[in-house]
Amino acid sequence: MKILNAMSQKALFIFYVCFLSISLALPVSANEDLRSKFDAALTTWELELYERTQDLERKDLSQGDFETIRDDLDRVRMQSREFISRLQPIQNQLTKQLKGLGPVPEKNQTHEAEQIVIIRQNLESELSIVNSQIKQAELISPRVDELVGRFNRIERQRFVDEVFSRGPVPVSRSLWREVFELSGTDWKAFFIQLELAQSTVGEQIEWEEVIPLWVIVLAAAFVLSLLLRVMRRRYGVQSDIVNPDYHKRVLAASLNALKRALIPVTFLTLVVGTFVWTNVLDPEIEQMAEAIILGLLFVTIAEAITKATLFPERSSWRVLDMAVPAAQKVRIIAIIIAFTFSVDLLIRVLNDVVHASASQHLLGKFFTATTMAVLVILLHRKSLWNLVGAVPEEISRVSRLWSRFRITIVAFMSVMIAAAFIGFIPMAHFAIFNLVATLELFLLLLLAHVIVHEVAHYELSGEADIGRSLRSVLALDDDGADRLGFWIVLCVGCGLVVLGIIGTLLIWGMSGQRLFGIIQTGLTGFKIGEVRISFIDIAVAGLLFIGMLALTKVFANVLDERLLPKTKLDAGVRNAIKASVGYAGLGLAVLIGVSAAGLDLSNIAIVAGALSVGIGFGLQSIVNNFVSGLILIFERPIKQGDWVVVGNEEGHVKKIKVRATEIETFDRASVIIPNSDLISGTMKNWTHKSKLGRLEVRVGVSYDADEEKVRDILTQIASEHSGVLSRPEPYVLFMDFGASSLDFELRCFLKDIENKMSIASDLRFSIRKAFQNEGIKIPFPQQDVYIKQVSGVSKSIDVSDQGFEDVGKGSRSKKLPSD
Repeated sequence: MKILNAMSQKALFIFYVCFLSISLALPVSANEDLRSKFDAALTTWELELYERTQDLERKDLSQGDFETIRDDLDRVRMQSREFISRLQPIQNQLTKQLKGLGPVPEKNQTHEAEQIVIIRQNLESELSIVNSQIKQAELISPRVDELVGRFNRIERQRFVDEVFSRGPVPVSRSLWREVFELSGTDWKAFFIQLELAQSTVGEQIEWEEVIPLWVIVLAAAFVLSLLLRVMRRRYGVQSDIVNPDYHKRVLAASLNALKRALIPVTFLTLVVGTFVWTNVLDPEIEQMAEAIILGLLFVTIAEAITKATLFPERSSWRVLDMAVPAAQKVRIIAIIIAFTFSVDLLIRVLNDVVHASASQHLLGKFFTATTMAVLVILLHRKSLWNLVGAVPEEISRVSRLWSRFRITIVAFMSVMIAAAFIGFIPMAHFAIFNLVATLELFLLLLLAHVIVHEVAHYELSGEADIGRSLRSVLALDDDGADRLGFWIVLCVGCGLVVLGIIGTLLIWGMSGQRLFGIIQTGLTGFKIGEVRISFIDIAVAGLLFIGMLALTKVFANVLDERLLPKTKLDAGVRNAIKASVGYAGLGLAVLIGVSAAGLDLSNIAIVAGALSVGIGFGLQSIVNNFVSGLILIFERPIKQGDWVVVGNEEGHVKKIKVRATEIETFDRASVIIPNSDLISGTMKNWTHKSKLGRLEVRVGVSYDADEEKVRDILTQIASEHSGVLSRPEPYVLFMDFGASSLDFELRCFLKDIENKMSIASDLRFSIRKAFQNEGIKIPFPQQDVYIKQVSGVSKSIDVSDQGFEDVGKGSRSKKLPSD
């Protein structure tokens, strides 16, 4: 029996060893293929890094060369990271297999079987190779970062040397002599090539290939024209509006400008598309044609915007209500600025194509830069911007802001003109055109913000079909629609700010590749000390937190409306269950959000431990107020601006802090109330969920008054007041038969309960006036005095002497006859 047991144990051991050997053989064969690929990739990386190191010594690197080098280095970095991600699972697998074999026996312990020793050695060898490959791949990224940093420094230094270098002054004879010297350039060859293209371009175009492109462009233009017609009917110039708002004028001008520019833009698109689609032009000629067409596009847009802004169909719809001569000057200057941009673009393209001399580059930049600076100075003359008529508040704010920077811009342009004349032509050209481009970008983004603001608020106002449908689907009232419009405008505004920052950086010299790298680093994560920050992780954490809260709310509503009512639990237990689900969901949402954001939960545990120690040492009151403050913040029984009554204090919530809440009374006194008192005590909040509230006005009439007439008058007065809601309707209650009057109470609901006192006063004024007109008297308290005659006593009694004088209006003392 012992022999059989020994044989079975040996068989099991052999089976385990064979199974382990087979399981190891498959990964080893796969690892061999990955190892050979890694070795080949490592050789390629080393060669690429060596070549890029040699490029550091080159002096003829252009902007395109720098971008190509960075692309190649980024590719090497990404490939190394891909291999690391492929090697790490193998590393983990080998580590687990080694742990599965157990620790190596000590000298005084039983030796391992020879097969186990061989397997352990193979695993250790494989793990060592994988670890070495991961280390080699990890060393690639720092080397790439070091090379990219060196190339960036070289690029920045060359940029500084080029922009801030001083060359010959524009009036130098040698400069003009070199400008007209065409030897050493490709001007002659370019002219011959241009003449040849003009004579043959029509013959080379295969028009049957162009027809699909033309159909697509024309169809898109037709659809856009229909869309513009619909939008102009809804947001354009409306004859029934005499004094439109500023936002409406801007939106209408934008639509008119798009309509005016649609046909020229469509034509230019067809021309460019035809050349690009058929590929009949040489690259040099194609670059020049694109520059010309892009310049014409600038001029077209400038003409359309200035026409729609300054000279609309109706003068009351002008965005800027200027005098006609000043508006014409502004329009001409704006069109010339766009034309100068076009000429500068064409000159730069031509100089690059024909490899123009340095003198030709400098002189072209000098003329365009000085012309642009002079035009900007002329455009900023104060005499041009004297607006006539009433000035909207939006324009007033912009005008005040513009007046602060107008002198600065004019001074800056004057300094740049002077710098160009003394030889700093590249610096002047760079600064002038980039400043103008930045201002144009700012105006474009501001226009987009105004358009989004106007469209959002118009659609959500309930006047448009789309807005009514959206409000119906989301079950929004006026306040909810206003909040939704606010968040839409805010989100779009934040996006426009981001676009403005990106566009400004691109305008002022940052390459798109480097900017994309910075954005990618910010999104994927960067480290500050030992903390890693990733905007993607933060956004995902926020979405998970909001989604978990929404899911909790839905689940709690299902419990409250469908499941719990079918049980026999009382209302208190059901509310407790619903509240418990809400708090549990909130806690779970916080934990999920914190974990998704990458925060270490052990730090939270440390903070919780420190708080528990502090509580034990006598900080109960502070912690009580702190926790109560958190409850106020998250549960929101009160919020900033609410009208609350706490004990004998009444006023508006000014600020909710962690320890205490500040309430400003109606006497403008500040009352500081600990948060624990608000949580544990009784508090009345007039504006907790909404500002709707009920008002009661008591009034008494004489007994001979018509009750129904009194009811109708009170109801009509309440219904006609603008602060009283029509739904629910005001109503009147016949409260009691008073001692001297019939007592009524008018009850109505107010749009804003904070206007309770003023509306009650208005209603009392109106009631008093209406009762006087209708002959309804408001009686004063009356008393009847009965005197009992006593035999043998004859005395004149003055009621006033006995304290029975009536204090009501019109009362008088009365002499009683003697017995």
